[in-house]
Amino acid sequence: MSGKMFSGKAKFDLRLLKEAYERGENITKLLRDAYESPQGVNDIDTIEIAYELQAGSYSQGALNNYAQLSLRAQELALHLCNHLRPLDVVLDCGTGEMTTLSCASQKLPASIKLMAFDLSPSRLNIGRRFAARAMRSDLFAGLEVFVAAMERIPLPDNAVDIITSNHALEPNFGREVQLLREMLRVSRRKLILFEPSFEDNSAQGQQRMRELGYIRGLAEHVAAAGGVLLDKVAMQNIANPLNPTFCYVIQKAECQSSSTIASTRFICPVSGSVLDDRGGYLWSAAGYAYPKINGMPLLREKDAILMCYE
Repeated sequence: MSGKMFSGKAKFDLRLLKEAYERGENITKLLRDAYESPQGVNDIDTIEIAYELQAGSYSQGALNNYAQLSLRAQELALHLCNHLRPLDVVLDCGTGEMTTLSCASQKLPASIKLMAFDLSPSRLNIGRRFAARAMRSDLFAGLEVFVAAMERIPLPDNAVDIITSNHALEPNFGREVQLLREMLRVSRRKLILFEPSFEDNSAQGQQRMRELGYIRGLAEHVAAAGGVLLDKVAMQNIANPLNPTFCYVIQKAECQSSSTIASTRFICPVSGSVLDDRGGYLWSAAGYAYPKINGMPLLREKDAILMCYE
């Protein structure tokens, strides 16, 4: 089967991968083997393909277990509210299908602005439809959604006030410091992360996390990334006992003033230049353009189109 599914390091037959996913096979393991990744390590291509194949499953799961999702989302919102100020800009990294963010919005302040991104365009397309029904209407009206990678967030330094994530760092073992550093670069004050804890898991849960390439030692990586861990609290409402969620409250070592409203203009993930919105695409004088799908900017490095002049 693998001979037909893969041809070379970066080539794959998506139809065969879908069939494998529908049979219940471990897609990340298949991809790790195909890409010859180190054991228990997921590269960004593996994560992106797995997310694309899973698109729709979280929304369906949310509809099937809405009461449970609401409890988790309300608990998450309470933690977030402890750190929010009027007019804050909140960025949800790796938002997926926005199921948790949408439900949490019911308990968030009215004065804030929500931004969200994910590596998978399909998850975001589905997520926007879910948010249209489940997110509080005032926050949905100002919601800004874009496609991006966590290691290269297309926003300037100190662009948003608070960054949050919900099991988005999870599959990135080995890249914890890199991703935390990038989040801290973009945040003006804090990261409020809802992620699993390898150290507080059971032996069975730890083995599962190793096999899936999940993060480890997150608390220890914070200082290396330039942050200060203020608190780590076990969440009461969790989806899987083998993957317990904790709320990590991380402060930027040198917090920026929040006396002004944050500027959230997109930047080119290749050059760092400010991008101008031209309607159907974004462009910078550095010579790169980025397309939109359904009005949603695609701002991964691989989305860059060489275009020196308009």
